[in-house]
Amino acid sequence: MYLLRAKYHFKLSSISSYEGGGIFVTQAGPVGIFSHTEVFSSNYNTLRQLTTFADVATYTAHIPSYVDIWGWVMLNVEEIYLRMRQRIKGENRYMDGKTFSSASTLSKVVRNSVRRENGLYLVITEDSFETNEINI
Repeated sequence: MYLLRAKYHFKLSSISSYEGGGIFVTQAGPVGIFSHTEVFSSNYNTLRQLTTFADVATYTAHIPSYVDIWGWVMLNVEEIYLRMRQRIKGENRYMDGKTFSSASTLSKVVRNSVRRENGLYLVITEDSFETNEINI
């Protein structure tokens, strides 16, 4: 059975991670100007609607082997900052506040799509298809 990105899986994983003081991060798909509406905006919206947390954020990175910009959605950004301050002593060679701010800034086109998105990312499994039990 295929569980990745199913609505109940998102809810179960994100809430248990968040309530346990953890950080929830999931790949959300391509975030290029032409590709972001494939799955990224609905993944973001699904997580946003399933949680009551204001602490939903995104970050992106160019992945040459994917030939696109790839995106992730995460919960509990403040916990990331706290852990970085506690665990990193001295200068970090790669990551700092400006680097993270840059990586977590979406283009205007993507921000507008995410804001307008009203769809949820749903997965129809073989089991749910065969039994006509598609729960939203």
